[in-house]
Amino acid sequence: MATQQSMLLVVRTLELLRAMNRQPASTLVSLQQETGMPKTTIHRLLATLKNEGYVRSDVVRGIYSLTEKVRLLSEGFSEHETIVEQAIPILLRTTRETGLPFAIGIAEHSHMVVRYSSMPYSPIGPMHTTVGNTHSMLDSALGQVYLAFCNDEERERLIAWHETGELSENEWRSVERGLRAQLALVKSQKYALRLPNRQHQNATLAVPVLHERRILAVLSVTTFPSVLIGAKTGELANSMARVADEVACLSITAQQFLD
Repeated sequence: MATQQSMLLVVRTLELLRAMNRQPASTLVSLQQETGMPKTTIHRLLATLKNEGYVRSDVVRGIYSLTEKVRLLSEGFSEHETIVEQAIPILLRTTRETGLPFAIGIAEHSHMVVRYSSMPYSPIGPMHTTVGNTHSMLDSALGQVYLAFCNDEERERLIAWHETGELSENEWRSVERGLRAQLALVKSQKYALRLPNRQHQNATLAVPVLHERRILAVLSVTTFPSVLIGAKTGELANSMARVADEVACLSITAQQFLD
């Protein structure tokens, strides 16, 4: 019983913090209307939060507001986590509307890593999930989109990192020329399409998640080739770009609050 009461107290405290975060200043009345909790409970929670330094109060006006200390609660929650968290409900909703299996990939070191996939909820997902899959910057649709839209300095660094001793200088230069031509095409058409190959029988279509020319992440759909290849490729890419814009907008708004 005591454990259940403690859990309820934690839930109510978090709910109260969320309610206060939605308004610059709060009163007992506004918080009661927002949360539905009794005034006595709200007053007790506010007193505790004030003692811990998370809430300040104007006793004369009966107004409560959050302090700078609440920012400590978001430490360790990076921009990447913010983007993924904002993307999840959007991608899940879009999969339920369209049936397409979406994923969102983040650049980590020299690879792209899938951080969320709605594939389990898609009727045309070729596998159970792609979460945790890593993809080459050079050969994958996710990687090529990232390289095409990241800044010049990062692009050159990533390309140089992939240069290996397995190829002669002339062979690498040939590979590099082909890659740069492909990246120019990707940037022009604003999407990358990976066709089926020996390693993958499916196909992947990817688009950038952008904010003011800065790439935040890459959105992709991996499914059977017949769904993505052909006259419908451009139309699907445009639809995915609209979803990517929604993800970017919410992510930037959320990150501005954390900052």
